[in-house]
Amino acid sequence: MTTTNPGRFFEDSSVGDTIVHAVPWTTSGGERALYDAIYPARHALASSDAYAHACGLPAAPLDDLITFHTVLGKAVPDVSLNAIADLGHSEGR
Repeated sequence: MTTTNPGRFFEDSSVGDTIVHAVPWTTSGGERALYDAIYPARHALASSDAYAHACGLPAAPLDDLITFHTVLGKAVPDVSLNAIADLGHSEGR
């Protein structure tokens, strides 16, 4: 028995596949602070709770790139272990 899913090969995938990850992830204030320190937020909405309130949101949303990078990172065990390269990404939720 292995401790890691060996992943899928390209041939095992088809358009529209849904991948449910074994370990869920909640991005907290700590990840946000670290990410924003390394890659400063590019848009006012993600930079300021006050600006987000003025736009009708309860708080500033996460920067779109931290969301993308989290989705990409969570997909590694399921998609990338047998892949030569990541071939494309769209509609990560």
